[in-house]
Amino acid sequence: MKKFMPIILLLMLFSVAVLINVTKPITSLNYNTIGVWWWNNKLDSTYLDFAQKNGVSEIYYYTSSFNDKTQNFIQNAKTKDIRVYWLTGEYEWIEDNDSLYQKLDEFILYQTENENIFDGVHFDIEPHQHPQFEDKRTEILLKFVQLIINLRIKYPNLYLEYDIPCWLDDKLEINGQKMEAYKYIINNADRVTLMSYRDSSEAIYNFAKDEIEYAKSLNKTINLAVETQDVGEDIVSFFEEGNKYMLSELNKLKKAIPENFGIAIHHIVSWKELN
Repeated sequence: MKKFMPIILLLMLFSVAVLINVTKPITSLNYNTIGVWWWNNKLDSTYLDFAQKNGVSEIYYYTSSFNDKTQNFIQNAKTKDIRVYWLTGEYEWIEDNDSLYQKLDEFILYQTENENIFDGVHFDIEPHQHPQFEDKRTEILLKFVQLIINLRIKYPNLYLEYDIPCWLDDKLEINGQKMEAYKYIINNADRVTLMSYRDSSEAIYNFAKDEIEYAKSLNKTINLAVETQDVGEDIVSFFEEGNKYMLSELNKLKKAIPENFGIAIHHIVSWKELN
């Protein structure tokens, strides 16, 4: 029996080593694109350091005006190999197109006059925020989709992407063609970010399945987005489960979606504070 003890001991040590490796917590994401919303442009540099440490490759940076502060942020982000998109959006623009066009003209002027510029526009125009959405759903969605079509025509050289919820499957008729709202949007966007707010890889995929399949059919890339804020609904956010669980689920999701799809996390403050 004694002559077998070293072998038994080695097998026990090997088993422990395997167990430790298998149960090692996941601390990073395995995606080509990792985006994050940046709603507060007064955050200190620790947030940008956090973004870099966690593999963020692009930031959706909100600002209502373009100035030296904008340039400095973009420059600092790019030294960390992070792209920056201008984050903007008001539901009022669905009916007040002129205000949006005015803002885009300001954006274009900034882009042409400065060295540190945005990589594109990231729109967060949410039609369901309209106070009359429940009563005039079809009318508002028609105006919203038509706006996106018009933006593509009016600004053919701008990189335009949109946040959209995963329930825009209302069938709309525009110019004699009838299809789901999300299809019109994906057709006319350079990229969409799906607000696929669920707290497991399976639920995220199932929530966004139709949009995923349609984007694949067009060979277009999309981002799948997750929530980290306390929104009062457990299934919507990873707030209750924490960061390690979220990273584990998102890496599971990676195996189910095309390689060129990315993820986006809402948002930088709540993610950094996530347990």
